[in-house]
Amino acid sequence: MRPKPRPGFARPQALRTMSLVRWAPIRGAGEASAANRVHQEERGQALVMVAIVLTALLMAVGLAIDSGQLYLAHRTMQEAADAAAYAGAVVLYQPGGTQSLAFDAARNDASLNGFSDATQITIRQPVDAPFNTSDYVEVIITTQVRTSLIPQESGITTVTVRGIAGAESLNNGYALIALEGSGTGLTIGASATIHLHSGGIFVNSTTTGSPGSATNATPLSNFTIDAPYGTDVAGTATGLWPSTGSGLRQNQPQQPDPFAGYPKPSTSGLLVNPPPVRPGTSASGIYTAPLSSTKLCTGTYILKAGMGGDVDVDTTAPCDGKVFIFNTNANYPSSGGACGAFSASGNHDITLTAMTTGPYAGLLFYQDPVCTSDAVFNGTSFSLTTTGTIYAPNAQFRLTGHASVSGGQIVAKSIDTGNGILDITFSAATSARPKLPRLSR
Repeated sequence: MRPKPRPGFARPQALRTMSLVRWAPIRGAGEASAANRVHQEERGQALVMVAIVLTALLMAVGLAIDSGQLYLAHRTMQEAADAAAYAGAVVLYQPGGTQSLAFDAARNDASLNGFSDATQITIRQPVDAPFNTSDYVEVIITTQVRTSLIPQESGITTVTVRGIAGAESLNNGYALIALEGSGTGLTIGASATIHLHSGGIFVNSTTTGSPGSATNATPLSNFTIDAPYGTDVAGTATGLWPSTGSGLRQNQPQQPDPFAGYPKPSTSGLLVNPPPVRPGTSASGIYTAPLSSTKLCTGTYILKAGMGGDVDVDTTAPCDGKVFIFNTNANYPSSGGACGAFSASGNHDITLTAMTTGPYAGLLFYQDPVCTSDAVFNGTSFSLTTTGTIYAPNAQFRLTGHASVSGGQIVAKSIDTGNGILDITFSAATSARPKLPRLSR
């Protein structure tokens, strides 16, 4: 028999615990090792994924930085190329500006913007039409940009930009242009005869009401404009206007003077009151007395006292009759002094032809903007035949009597035909085409 425990005797707690432990299931060593390997493999895979994601993020950030650097470099280079090309175009715009001088100006401007290495910059006449003429300058800048992602391979990151600018010939295609911004810019008399071919009318005045910006009193039987041209008025017009082409269009946007800033001629190399080429034929030069009763040979005529009647051209060699007339003040090229009038009257017809080459090609008569004397043509049978543009930006072009003007283009502050005759055939090829510096590409 098992002896009964003594009263008051209890089994030790340790023995009870050992008994419990003895009966609890115990995991083997191999099973624990496999579980640890699973946990370790999961942790390793997570590290690889994190590394891949971080690498991709770093690459994306690096590419963004590199793209930004390349964009900034391209933009900086493009601005430098455009600025250099435009500097060359400004030289071409100026009288006497040659392509060689334009190249020098472009090179100097590029140097100011940090591109002076001959291996980086090429300055030349463009090779692509329609810019492949001596009126344009092309600037090409090529450089290698060092990027942040792979700086050792920066040699493969080559950026090339180009800029083309030139002194482009511009004209707006109007046979008559009244530049006045207010008031009545164009007045056509009741007995006037107006025939316009290959060009319309533009009146820049914004005046409305009556008589408005332009007024016509002559019947439509005496007023014709070839289609598809018409009459454009910034304000309103009164009277009847031809309906051919675009007809009368009112409330049109104002336009800037197409010839504003046209360079004034240089006095360099011109004689003052030069001796005649032959009896009755004047040589080009500077005239301090009114020019009248003479024929013009060729070249530039600077008038400090205006021009009267009985003027024609001489086309016998060495003269070719192609002239440029500049009417200015008595102290030109300094300021001050009175301006002579450009006027002609009587019954002696005048024929004048503009130059066909040089900076004043197509510009027959240019009145200095400081002069406000009207250009007046008067006579019962007087006729002025011109080839080229008559430009008087701050004066009125006015016909009185039954004077007749035929030829190229009239651009003045205001135009008053009176009862005269205008028979104008506009041609961009023979009219003034001011060269303005501008970026072309």
